[in-house]
Amino acid sequence: MTADHFQDLADDNTEGLVELDPPSMALVEAAKAKLREHFREREAARSRGKIQEWKDAKIYPYEGRTSDPIEINERQVFDVVALNLADYSPDFDRAPSKQQKLILQLVKAAIETGPGALPAILESVVDLPKAKQEELADLLRKTSLTAVINAAKAVTDRLEFLRALQILVFDPRSKRQLLERSQLHRIIAQETWIFGEKFNLMNDDEDLSAVLRSHIELLGSDSDVGTARDTLAPNAPVLDAEGKAAIVDLMLSCRMPTATDEERKHLVIELKRPSQSLNEDVINQIKKYAKAVALDDRFKHSNVEWDFVAVANRFTKDAEFEARQKDKPRGLVLEIDDPIKIRVWAKTWGEIIQEAEGRLTFYKRRLEYQANDKEALRYLRTINADYLSEEVKERISALDAEEGVAAE
Repeated sequence: MTADHFQDLADDNTEGLVELDPPSMALVEAAKAKLREHFREREAARSRGKIQEWKDAKIYPYEGRTSDPIEINERQVFDVVALNLADYSPDFDRAPSKQQKLILQLVKAAIETGPGALPAILESVVDLPKAKQEELADLLRKTSLTAVINAAKAVTDRLEFLRALQILVFDPRSKRQLLERSQLHRIIAQETWIFGEKFNLMNDDEDLSAVLRSHIELLGSDSDVGTARDTLAPNAPVLDAEGKAAIVDLMLSCRMPTATDEERKHLVIELKRPSQSLNEDVINQIKKYAKAVALDDRFKHSNVEWDFVAVANRFTKDAEFEARQKDKPRGLVLEIDDPIKIRVWAKTWGEIIQEAEGRLTFYKRRLEYQANDKEALRYLRTINADYLSEEVKERISALDAEEGVAAE
């Protein structure tokens, strides 16, 4: 069927000039758009029909509706991959229902794990032609939905960790029971991003002599460090002002983004259990560590900055004065510029958590995700139980019992 307008063009022998006639081209483009919309709707209907067929057969691996943005994106990626499998694998539709269900479950697991697991499944389980394996694997690697899933999962994991940390250090029973070195320290050593994405863990529960070795290894044969290493008894221990070997909880390090990419920042962290306040003794302790580094020429390097930070739940009144010095950021209790640039900080867990949440605020808003106590306890369920207080273990057991009843 042809529109009267185009019949008139044919009668006038001007149909060959359609591309020069704006009204005619507008009609052509409108027709193309309608055709594309028609075929998209047909394809969408076919896809919905296939997915409904899987649901009716109880082999579709997702149940019910979801408002979770991460799972919504996972399902969209799954549907694209699974429908391609159904189209291009002649054996898939002929396979028994149980085998189809297994394949779809494997595809779901691959999407949740990451695109790296998919090629092996396509080859060994589904037996797709090689070209189609590569096409689907490439589709999953390139799709922005996969990136959204991976990024969203990382953000929600971190939000759940921050909520879990609040339970550990602020809950009245938990904070009384939580041990410093064997529990809190071990958890934070696995989540050092809380102090900044840029840092990498270098030392864990070692003395300042080990910190010096890491410092020298990182900077290599640089002139300042090389001279100090060769002439100033490199194997002599690093001692504080009282002649003691100081044990630091964590040392993190990172390169600073500069034109030369040679500047580096070290972060030395002293963790205190929640029941220990930030008092003058704690602040003096972290200052001793900083001064030991400042007075040892083997640490001297013009392109390295040091931050020392002591972390606990709250300040005593006396220590609060040191944390609120005029013209200095809150928490900065000592600053040294020569011979090494060093800053010493005292911060509460509340401040550390707030800073970490601040870095995640943009993504948190976009995901519309708020970690709750249940999600936090599920996170804690994944870590070594030896790192948890008895009170938290009891709460996890209660959650397990609740979810076990719900599952039945």
